[in-house]
Amino acid sequence: MSNTLNRASLLTFMSILAGSNASGQVFSHSYEQPALDRWMYPFNFAAGAETRASLFAAINQPGFDDRDGELLIGFDTGDDVPAGKGRLSYKILSATLSVYVENDISFYYDPTPDPLASSYATSDPQYVADADPSKPIEIWPAGYRNGFSAATFVESSPFGGTPTVPPAQAARNVYPVLLDNYQAGTDMSRQVREKLPGSPMAVARLYGESGELTPGTLVPQGTEVRFTLSGVSSANYVYLQNALNDGRIRLLVTTLEPTSGGPGGGTGGVTYPRIYTRENAAAVLGYAPQLSLEVAVTCAADFDGDNLVDDTDFTYFVASYNELLDARSDLNGDGVTDDADFSLFVVAYDNLLCD
Repeated sequence: MSNTLNRASLLTFMSILAGSNASGQVFSHSYEQPALDRWMYPFNFAAGAETRASLFAAINQPGFDDRDGELLIGFDTGDDVPAGKGRLSYKILSATLSVYVENDISFYYDPTPDPLASSYATSDPQYVADADPSKPIEIWPAGYRNGFSAATFVESSPFGGTPTVPPAQAARNVYPVLLDNYQAGTDMSRQVREKLPGSPMAVARLYGESGELTPGTLVPQGTEVRFTLSGVSSANYVYLQNALNDGRIRLLVTTLEPTSGGPGGGTGGVTYPRIYTRENAAAVLGYAPQLSLEVAVTCAADFDGDNLVDDTDFTYFVASYNELLDARSDLNGDGVTDDADFSLFVVAYDNLLCD
């Protein structure tokens, strides 16, 4: 009688061993508030002490970025998900960021991406009408300029560089960035006036006590603004992997919903979202920005984080391999999934268990 195990039996056996193998671990953590949250607005004169952050756009207004009032949110993850393991070691099993609405019945729920051309001037030949009454709330990776980085920009850091007197168009030190697989970035602060194609990392879904709000309805105070950060595009996945490797996740919450009557609402009233910050008294009631993470730290070819390189991982790999320009199954760190990665995957697949 042969004592040779077939692959199915070996998978069962190895899956038992995998739970005790320190080289592949799953880390789960929920952050009840961020390490920093900063209202990114040129006329914010209480940096780091704001109790709310208004999200609005100043479309084509001279001296202002289109994405004008934004919320920078940062979580330091290194104590909960070991940093410095190399980008390819981090597999994001689930990730959800939530912020909460501070104003009441002031804007409409829009859960769908809108065509960029719906923000153009109505006189623009490329203008298209918006099919719904508002703009979605979006989340973007954070880009930096003037020597700042995720490690050095804090709540009290200066808003922007030259010109130093606000408004400082195209000069904010932290900005929403559109990335490619190699993490080369484009500043999307003036996306409308420059007609830059590109989508955010995620668009928010809004939830109340009874479940998701009905699209097109007014949003009540306390509503959860939820971003799902797993299943993001290839370039954004690389950004999150690098952030985990660095031990710092930094993201910008924005919208292209324009102000009504000026940045503070003016005579036209407030028609855009305001978000609770961790400095608000309501934060103790659970309204501070929050992040839930489940991350596997494992070998590069273990895409589902179970410490095995098996048929499930083969399915993941093939999907990326067929796309080529998809870095989620990149095994040699060159930003694509190609024949070089296939050769590496075959070796890992034959070994089965991460080492």
